Formats: sequence, C-alpha cells, structure tokens
Amino acid sequence: MSIVLKFRLLLSVIVLLVGTVAVANLGAGFRRAEPLLSISRIASAASDDQLASAKLASTLMPLRSDLRAEYALTAASRVLNSDQSAPAEIAMDAVKSSLKVGPHDSLMWLVLALLQTRTKAADHRIAESLKMSYLTGQNRTDLIPARLRSATSGNTLTDTDLAELAKGDVRAILTHLSEQRPSLVDDYARASQIGRAFLETSVKAVDPKFIETLKN
Repeated sequence: MSIVLKFRLLLSVIVLLVGTVAVANLGAGFRRAEPLLSISRIASAASDDQLASAKLASTLMPLRSDLRAEYALTAASRVLNSDQSAPAEIAMDAVKSSLKVGPHDSLMWLVLALLQTRTKAADHRIAESLKMSYLTGQNRTDLIPARLRSATSGNTLTDTDLAELAKGDVRAILTHLSEQRPSLVDDYARASQIGRAFLETSVKAVDPKFIETLKN
C-alpha cells in the first residue's frame, strides 16, 4: 500500500470519527431537556419525558459534563420532591457519574449532600459533600440558601471545617445579600439544636441586632 493511499485511508477514518461525534453532539442537543444547571430547577419533580430526554442526551455524549449534570439534576428532582421514600440509587449514581467528569461542579456536590440527607447517610459523608460544594464554589451566592439549610438541618456542623465555611455564608448574607436574610429566619425555624446554636453564634458575631429577628 502506497504512502498516499495510507494517508487517504487515515484521513477518511479521522473524518468519519469527527462526523460521528458531530452527529451525536447534534442529536444530544435536540434531545436534551431544558437546561437544568440551577439549584432552583430541583424545586419540583421532573416529568417522565424530561427524565428520558435528559438521560438520552447524556448517553449520546457521555463526555459532556453539562449533559451529565442535567440528567443528574433531573433524576435528583424526582427523589427530593417525593413524599414517599423514592428510590435514590439512580439519582445518586447519576450525580456521582457527573462528578467524575466535572469534579469542579459545586452544584453537583450540593445535590449529592441533599440526596445523602434524604437517604439518611452518615453525617460525616454529608459534611464531606457540603465541604466540597463550598471549596469548589465559595462565590456561588445562588447556592447559599440551600447549603445553609442543609448544613443547619442536621448534625454536620460538628465538623469544624464545615462550620467555618458555613459561617462565611452567614456573613455574606448579613453584609452583602440582604435579600437572603429571610432564609436565615426560615433555616433557624427548621434547624436542629446544633444548627440553631451555630446560627445564633454566627449571626451574633456579625449583626447582634438580627438575633431577635432570627428567633421571632
């Protein structure tokens, strides 16, 4: 086989591979669900069609971290909004799969913590997931309410590193994010004993006057 023929054969294989990837990417774009890369999108359970569409898009392009994240959030929304003990294994696997491709995704770490809380995982596992959410997205102000709600609802704040990170969220709300102050009041009402003690101490250190609002 001549060098020219070998080159043409190699070029044909490359074109075929690129074309296959392009077609798969285009198909995933058509089949993907409405973008779900927001914490607000797990506020209600996704439909069967949305779940199927997100799963297919993720399957067509397995290396697309955004598509994996969309599927993970779609699956998680059905678990987190179920009044019954909905099976969480599929959602957990989807979130962990997404994190393998995009370990930098603070939203995915938070959703993992929420699922772990739902399935009554050990406190130290939930704390580790929450810490990763903080460490990969400390400036994600959109995640603050959900992170604080998760951290204060159980006993994860016995982890001193997590408590220190969570204090940063409380400080941010009291100094820069006044529109999120009502969320602190809601968190306090729902918090565990450890969570309430944390909120009282953290708020007192930044804005002592807000303690009365917090408790009322």
